[in-house]
Amino acid sequence: MPLPAARPDRRRLLRVVGVGLVGIAVGVGATLAAHGLGGGADRAASVQRLDLPAGGVAAAAPTPGEATGSAPVRAGSARAAVQRFLEARAAGDAATAYGLLDRAGRKRYPTPARFERAQADRAVVTAVRVGRERTTGAARADVTVTLSHPPAIDPFAGLVPARTVEVWRASRQDGRWRVAADPVSVRADLPSDDRAPETVTAWVQRLLGCDRQGAASLQVGAELYGPADLAELPCQERGRWTVADPEGFDAAVEPEAYVAAFGPEVGSWARLVPVQGPRTRFHVVVGPLGDAWRVLGTDPDKAR
Repeated sequence: MPLPAARPDRRRLLRVVGVGLVGIAVGVGATLAAHGLGGGADRAASVQRLDLPAGGVAAAAPTPGEATGSAPVRAGSARAAVQRFLEARAAGDAATAYGLLDRAGRKRYPTPARFERAQADRAVVTAVRVGRERTTGAARADVTVTLSHPPAIDPFAGLVPARTVEVWRASRQDGRWRVAADPVSVRADLPSDDRAPETVTAWVQRLLGCDRQGAASLQVGAELYGPADLAELPCQERGRWTVADPEGFDAAVEPEAYVAAFGPEVGSWARLVPVQGPRTRFHVVVGPLGDAWRVLGTDPDKAR
């Protein structure tokens, strides 16, 4: 006997339809995840290859000549810009200093990190005193500044004067004052040459008493440059010793040891002070250490 046609089970049918819909949804979701909405597979890949500037993507394009990675810093005048630039450098605030750098400086140092590394060889600055501002052209001015440093004389740094008088150039670019990466000029503020004989007189007096420890307190270091035997003569030659006015280092008879230790720049800051004993004459070589002169060594009166 033929069976009547089976009626569909509604609950079973709904389960089948539901499973089918879930499968479709999962397939569509996987497709979108793999390719991106709107068929943007190529767009996602290009974002992964994008070279981002240091510091992230800027909200707007930088002004011409302005490097990304550091916000520009505003200053109301050339004098204020130079002061803020140098004070930021002294404080190790490379971001602020870089934000005041002019267009040429940013081209030379494309990132704040490169600019900061370039400052490593500069003398440490402990104080900034800003002087006068002088206009040198349209939207350009030179500012005179006195910088204070921890003074030193050594074979690595040469002379680090207690103060330098420097001229820094600022120019108005892109609507704000900016500062050049390097000064226009630098001049060491040295103590007066007239004070050099005072130091040498005190040094010779101690050697006359064979007080080598006392004499060393007036020296740059324990070891002296130049002929070692000359410093022993005041202890050996008793009698009257005199000290004369200082001369330039270019008159040195044997400058080699000093040039080897401090570089050719020693000729611009060292001085020769002639001393005369009962039978001997030679020069004492001195250098400026802070606001005083200190003995570096000796130099013969003539080639030996």
